[in-house]
Amino acid sequence: MSAPLDANIEVRNLSFHYRDFGGHGRDIVLLHGLASNAVFWDLCAPFLQKQLRVLALDQRGHGSSAQTDDGYDFPTVAGDIVGFINALNLNAPILVGHSWGGNVAMQVAADYPDLLSGLVCIDGGTIEPSASAGATWEKTEQALAPPHFPSRKVQWDQMVQRNQGRADVQWNDGGLAFLKANFDVQSDGTVLPKLSYEHHMLIVRAIWDQKVSTLFPRIQVPVLLMPARRDSQDSDSSGRRSEKEANYKKAASLIQRARLVWMEDSIHDVPLQRPEKVSQSILDAVGDGFLGE
Repeated sequence: MSAPLDANIEVRNLSFHYRDFGGHGRDIVLLHGLASNAVFWDLCAPFLQKQLRVLALDQRGHGSSAQTDDGYDFPTVAGDIVGFINALNLNAPILVGHSWGGNVAMQVAADYPDLLSGLVCIDGGTIEPSASAGATWEKTEQALAPPHFPSRKVQWDQMVQRNQGRADVQWNDGGLAFLKANFDVQSDGTVLPKLSYEHHMLIVRAIWDQKVSTLFPRIQVPVLLMPARRDSQDSDSSGRRSEKEANYKKAASLIQRARLVWMEDSIHDVPLQRPEKVSQSILDAVGDGFLGE
């Protein structure tokens, strides 16, 4: 695979960075999750580009795209995606979202029913903390807050070593590029995330407010749901798994055309763990016509 083309494009008077991996066939646009970036998709792209033209976008506040102090609500972020698709003159692309990016993709499909030919949500698209039993905004705010890097003084070398030690992802030179795209290294060697703490929490609040399940009946394009799960003997983990399974079954029942494919024995960042499996599941849904033409 040749190196992807890194480019910037102006959308709604903001600069957005994206990676164009090339390929042939239909267009597919990949959206990363919260506090991530477009390099997240580098492991999947070589498989996908065999049959598709692959593009990955840094969403606002992330990676090398515009850092804005507002606009992190779902309708606005969805509008960014629409502007990107239109600016590149993409014809009815498939839209893929991981985690928070899956919820963004759901918003796009619901608000712009004629824009896409298909939707893929990878361990996302159903994130609705307000629907959990006993949930409050205060509990959610605390649970989803990121580490406060300015006070932790984490060194770049420490960050690299910590991630190289992960056995559950495929770490290579691309992993280092992914980290570099997520953080700025300060003059003292410490790192700060490109997505600030304040902007991160604006997105968390937007997730709380979205009520994504109300969008499901509005979505007219076929949706491939690809949640990750793994066995656990821990009672809390088992309870979360049961709730997650129920949420995805509910989504599949409310969406007009849905296919549910579980990524077994997989972590949340399954595109980094099992990129070939993730990509093949998408290509299978393209090949058998489920994701339109």
